[in-house]
Amino acid sequence: MIKSNNVIGLKIEYDDNLLNELLDVALLHYPNEIGGYLLGKYSNDKSKAIIVKQIVALEYSNSPVSFKHIVNKETKEELIKLYEDEGIHYIGEWHTHPNSDSRYSQTDFNALKKIASGDVQNPILLIVGFDKRGIRDYSFNVYFNKKIYKYE
Repeated sequence: MIKSNNVIGLKIEYDDNLLNELLDVALLHYPNEIGGYLLGKYSNDKSKAIIVKQIVALEYSNSPVSFKHIVNKETKEELIKLYEDEGIHYIGEWHTHPNSDSRYSQTDFNALKKIASGDVQNPILLIVGFDKRGIRDYSFNVYFNKKIYKYE
């Protein structure tokens, strides 16, 4: 699938199986939030971010209303290996909102702002709102020019 946002001009491409995979992980951690990293590449002209895979955070703390990951040595090594082996790199993050929707919080905004101050200029955040019956909704969000733009 491809999502787009006319303000930013960046398209996000992903496989539908990504959402099924995230739901499976979410249900394993229910009723707590869980999350991880989005990996992929950009088109040559930087007009499209292509999400190739996700990985679940290896070290984290979570509850029904919060998720915080820790980028440890093992995570850094895994990201380096994926870049070397598959040519894909970190382009953003994902996390779940159990028994809720996919609206981003002030904490999410601050996290994207912090990421954007580093190596990823316009990080992507995928939030999956779900319950035990399945995905309620999901949204891709991109930090651009000090604002978050939601893709629907």
